[in-house]
Amino acid sequence: MQKIDYGVEVHIDDTLYAGRCLLQILKSPLISYKYQQDQAKFLLGIDQQGWPQTQLLHGTNCPCFNQDYQNKDMKLSKIRLATVAMLCDKNDNFLITRRHSQMKTFPKTWVFPGGMVERLQDLESECLREVQEETGINVLPILNKMELKVLYESVYPTQLQVGQFPQKQTLCIFYEVKLNESCNNIKVKIQESEVDDFKWIPKNQLLDIMNVSTNDQQYKEMSGIYPNQYGSGIGEGHIKAFMNSYKN
Repeated sequence: MQKIDYGVEVHIDDTLYAGRCLLQILKSPLISYKYQQDQAKFLLGIDQQGWPQTQLLHGTNCPCFNQDYQNKDMKLSKIRLATVAMLCDKNDNFLITRRHSQMKTFPKTWVFPGGMVERLQDLESECLREVQEETGINVLPILNKMELKVLYESVYPTQLQVGQFPQKQTLCIFYEVKLNESCNNIKVKIQESEVDDFKWIPKNQLLDIMNVSTNDQQYKEMSGIYPNQYGSGIGEGHIKAFMNSYKN
């Protein structure tokens, strides 16, 4: 198996490798975090003095839960860091995009824009760079505020067969990116190699879509957790992060 060696490493005392559930290692969903940009490290801990705190979420059926795929003879890929932008206009319409049907992983999944953090880069700048790459939106001139909302642990594949190991484990930082402009005045130019559709959806409508409680036919294809009966749906991590942040 080829080892991935790029981007920002996730640490709890030492470098973490794919194969163990972070939530079980930390034994608490409320965690402290610290970003060491000059060393390309994202540190996790519990009740660390002076560190900010946030919620750590993971998949309902996390394949690493109650498992340990690590041993002294084999180290899998390092756990890496990614950012995700829950981008909303001044009227709380959120931008969500659909991964291209030709993508090798999670084709036709509806997700918020985001991607891996490159080495030695500022997290918020990296998040906004990904937004611009995927949607063509230059956020800075119309940015109202940006706030870290929640962390989500993602493991791929999401289901492991006997003898199979995780190929990739990622810690995703979900930011709220609030704009001071209406979506009607924002031009979106999608990155067609990775994205094949997008929608601006009001917050409450998006919550209904995630809960599969919408009667609006235009949203049936994307309703619920990926993969749904249409081979589409919204990524589980994106649903959990959004509901954790905005459900009343």
